[in-house]
Amino acid sequence: MLVFNYFSYLCTERFFPEDENLGNMEFIDPSVYERADEGLRQLIKRAEVGALSEKEYDQYEASMKLLADEIDMEKQGYERGMADGMQQGIAQVAKEMKQNKMPVEVIMEVTHLTKEEIDNL
Repeated sequence: MLVFNYFSYLCTERFFPEDENLGNMEFIDPSVYERADEGLRQLIKRAEVGALSEKEYDQYEASMKLLADEIDMEKQGYERGMADGMQQGIAQVAKEMKQNKMPVEVIMEVTHLTKEEIDNL
């Protein structure tokens, strides 16, 4: 584990940005990737990133930010969809309670809707 952490430090800090050996990741046998556990895959990824030129690294960082932004927007959309769905479900339950002649006070207590919202159903 000490070797992994030290190597990760070197790659992350870009200690050897000019080292040609780190830049030759395409010469690694593809079967290494297939057999690698998660720790080795992370190590390989860090080595690949550490071997990037400054311009390539800036492009990589920009692409990672775009990806993070896309994931965030997708998460926000999911959460908004869930909230909208919950509101629709609550309105449907309140409407059915109203149709079954339940007291408005009970509907308000169960659904947390206002009297005006219930009256508009």
